[in-house]
Amino acid sequence: MKSRVLLTFFALIATIFSAQAQQASVEFSADTVESGPQGDPRKGKLYVGVDQVRTEMDVAGQTMVQIIDLKRQEALMIIPQQRSYMRRKAGQGEMVGGGQQADASPCAGMQNITCKQLGNEVINGRPAQKWEFVASAKGESSFMLFWLDEERRIPVRQMMPDGSIMELRMLGKETINGRSTEKWEMTAKGPDGNSMVSHQWYDPEIKMNIREEGAGGYTRDIKNIRVGPQPKELFSVPAGYNEVTMPQGAEQDQ
Repeated sequence: MKSRVLLTFFALIATIFSAQAQQASVEFSADTVESGPQGDPRKGKLYVGVDQVRTEMDVAGQTMVQIIDLKRQEALMIIPQQRSYMRRKAGQGEMVGGGQQADASPCAGMQNITCKQLGNEVINGRPAQKWEFVASAKGESSFMLFWLDEERRIPVRQMMPDGSIMELRMLGKETINGRSTEKWEMTAKGPDGNSMVSHQWYDPEIKMNIREEGAGGYTRDIKNIRVGPQPKELFSVPAGYNEVTMPQGAEQDQ
């Protein structure tokens, strides 16, 4: 039970980084810090290679390592203290992020999801492409509208099947953690009309948010960014590690 909780928790954290790093053309390493209104900050490491992302974090007294292979659409969960690892298929959220090529389909590589471009619109002063996503599973389909910023290739508006809407608006430029960034404001409005505002700082060089501030005092930072090629051994299982079975039901939780 404990292993399943650790796996699910870590996967949710790692998904944030791997999703954004999907199409990043720049290799780099960095330190990560997440903090909330309660508890000590969670510190970790982030390594972005060619089509591969490695995240490390201390969870419940254990160091957890996750490697996402974007071409294979595979995730490896490594537990160094146990000299073991688990293998699973990478979730759709882990395979989608900013920084896509200008002519790339935003649903490329996503299973059971198709998309088509509906036209072009201007969202909060930003030229954007409007896309319709259709997700099909077990004979049922759901629809989502998605406006992709033409320059940054990030979603500046999303309309979910339940009527929820998310919008991004660029506020200006700021220097964060020694990096030149763009400050964006995100407003999320639920179907009940309640809204929530958060902020994120986007680094154009590495094509990722390097700081996020959410409601309730939540923050996430990427610091000490070191741009350069990453060693290939970071993205493979160390010799002598044993593969173990995924906890029952954990894969469905992803």
